[in-house]
Amino acid sequence: MRYFADTVVTLKAVATQLKQFDPNFKIDGGELSRGGEMLAEIEINASGSDLFAEDLAAKVADLERVGSPAARHLVGRMQRTQSIVTLHILDTANPQAQWEMLTPVWSALPALSTGITQSDGQGFYDNGQLVVPMQ
Repeated sequence: MRYFADTVVTLKAVATQLKQFDPNFKIDGGELSRGGEMLAEIEINASGSDLFAEDLAAKVADLERVGSPAARHLVGRMQRTQSIVTLHILDTANPQAQWEMLTPVWSALPALSTGITQSDGQGFYDNGQLVVPMQ
């Protein structure tokens, strides 16, 4: 999962926002946990870094290959991206419970900055709505 934020987002800001949903959220060394249970690895790359440029270029290229009006609109929006928040969700025996534990993340990130969510195997979301499906 990636969140292409229109403003600069920091791990500290994400952690603070998540604690408003549940004080048991913790980000330590890029590990996101809730109530002591490790859920995901979280990384933020900001505009100006090589990783940021590579990741943004790859996702923009994916959208350009689709070529639909919605994809072209998202390409324009993504040009304003200042931070890319990447969550590597860990494999677990109970993925449904894990997704439920991560639900506040999808509210916390838009509370910090407008942006676009991208989910591998699903596509691109704007305001929680799938606008460009991708396999």
